[in-house]
Amino acid sequence: RQMTAVGLVVAGLFLFVTRGKPLSKISPRKPPSSVLCKETLLSMTVQFAIHFVAIMTVTYMSDVYVDPYDPSAMVPDGPFNPNTLNTATFLVTVLATINTFVVNYRGRPFMENLTENKLLFRSLQACYAVLFVCALDIFPPLNQLLQLTPLPSTGPPSFNVNDVGQGGDVDSIQGMMLQAIDAIGFRLMLCVIMCLDTAFVTLSEKAIRSVMDG
Repeated sequence: RQMTAVGLVVAGLFLFVTRGKPLSKISPRKPPSSVLCKETLLSMTVQFAIHFVAIMTVTYMSDVYVDPYDPSAMVPDGPFNPNTLNTATFLVTVLATINTFVVNYRGRPFMENLTENKLLFRSLQACYAVLFVCALDIFPPLNQLLQLTPLPSTGPPSFNVNDVGQGGDVDSIQGMMLQAIDAIGFRLMLCVIMCLDTAFVTLSEKAIRSVMDG
């Protein structure tokens, strides 16, 4: 269900991107000379790094909530079993996909701005709303439809609480994350990471465009 939903959303967003209209007045500024120009390559690298850090952070944060002794957790080619790890990573991965559309949409001086492409703009707003509703578990039937498990609101479960902080660098990182989770809750922590991912890719793209455009 998750991959079907994501596929439909991405297909719809690509369709709405094509509905953007060029401006009637030709801009004196030239567009990038190549798809592989310096600006594009730098932008792709920075965006990849930010999304990678966000996804790995959520993975480390969620891993302690998966019971290593649960035989249904990791079954090759077995039925899909929602858990905290695959639910949280799914949400942040889809967010990265949505952010890619937002950040890389080229508006003026060549095309309509994102806010002027109403279909795309409203669809992206709806996607953000759905992701945060699922992350906060505001409407449980939607989570059930997408096969997302309810996310925890406290520290690690009893089967993992003694393992945190005893296995090297990864566990120490998890320990710091769990302290933050204890302070604000898992769901809110996930939303904070999602917001930071969105903010960092947006600001980095604006900075790159500003520098490259001179």
